[in-house]
Amino acid sequence: MNQQPEISSDKPIEEPYSFSKDKIGRELSYPLKRSLLDSALHSASAYATVYSVRYLGHRNSNVVLDASFTPEWKGHPTVRGRCLITVWAVPNQQRHSAEQLLVAEGLPILCRWLARTQSEGNAWRGSEHMLNFEIRDGRLRCSEQ
Repeated sequence: MNQQPEISSDKPIEEPYSFSKDKIGRELSYPLKRSLLDSALHSASAYATVYSVRYLGHRNSNVVLDASFTPEWKGHPTVRGRCLITVWAVPNQQRHSAEQLLVAEGLPILCRWLARTQSEGNAWRGSEHMLNFEIRDGRLRCSEQ
């Protein structure tokens, strides 16, 4: 008799987020490796809060990463109450310093914000929110909208 393996219910099953990555020219690079992002998300138990990660192959002014929260009433059921993370390309000469800033300062802030999206009340979760990271004058700046 075949017996089905027992599935532990104490830990939610984490489905992988959708992922896309634009090809970029030689003058641009992505400031964050996907493995570093995934490691931070898993370490902070924030992986399940993300429905998609995209790496866009053009610049967005000084923005290097942003995250947007989809309200619980909007969109497809798989994205409601979850976040989209966008990593923006930077000039090659800025890639290393941007990655260092994101890993040291940005990812901890991002993970705390992602965790917060799940613990906020109905009023907060009922509207769109965005977290932006930009590098100005060699410093990482974070703003929330």
